[in-house]
Amino acid sequence: MTNYVGLDVHKKYFHATVMDEEGDVLIQESFPNDSEGFDSLLFKTGDEVEVALEACYAWEYVYEELEDRVEEVKLAHPKKTEAITKERIKTDTRASEALAQLLRMGWLPEAWAPPKETRRLREKLGRRAYLVWKRTGFKNKIEADLAYSVG
Repeated sequence: MTNYVGLDVHKKYFHATVMDEEGDVLIQESFPNDSEGFDSLLFKTGDEVEVALEACYAWEYVYEELEDRVEEVKLAHPKKTEAITKERIKTDTRASEALAQLLRMGWLPEAWAPPKETRRLREKLGRRAYLVWKRTGFKNKIEADLAYSVG
């Protein structure tokens, strides 16, 4: 029997709502946003788990923590999710419950989550762009200092 998990992710913790196939809420709890927190959640949910989280702050970390440990991780499109639920969800409990419910019913509007290789490549390219930007800044500073001291 599959359990459906909606996660509302924050910097230091995430709030999880776990539903069964009938829509009954089994767990509504906050966990620390680290490996131990995910271990604790998965210990309580069992093996057959599908997870939904919004594509917002820290989604990549959570996605990578879970993608090899659960049946499926789905990334929810924030604006489309808000449009379906017809309200701006203000609490962790309501947000995670809405995600679990949409996932269970097959109505979750998904955002594209790039494969692991693509995420690694983007990370490297972003780092390189940052280093090139810093190098250019240093070169410009040196040239300005030399022009000032000579001129």
